[in-house]
Amino acid sequence: MIMNNNDYICPNCKGHLNVGGFLVFATRTERKHKGLIMMSSVVGNYEYTHHNKFVLNDAEKVDFECPICQSDLTSNKNKDHAMIHMVVEEDGSEYELYFSKITGNKSTYLVANDAVESFGEDASEFEELFYD
Repeated sequence: MIMNNNDYICPNCKGHLNVGGFLVFATRTERKHKGLIMMSSVVGNYEYTHHNKFVLNDAEKVDFECPICQSDLTSNKNKDHAMIHMVVEEDGSEYELYFSKITGNKSTYLVANDAVESFGEDASEFEELFYD
């Protein structure tokens, strides 16, 4: 499991998305409800928190936006995943971090060049999801 001392960056504005061990996103549900979500910054940990009146239904698709520039973070490779950048603190290596936008789906992918590491019980082959 990747530890939480890495930097997580918006691919559009290059703003930092992590604060105090969490990744912060502005979100909108399929029902058009809006709220902030704070997700664990540990890759493979699917814990998150949000306001108790912001309800997420199981298996609902949630759109993620950068809370700084409001850019849509939907991956251009697969509309069911969001993508941000991750920079490892120890050596400065950079990854694309893909995570599912479907509530309850536990699938995350770290991609650098041709190397792909998957996390989560719902993760399938990266190639199946991202390269039709």
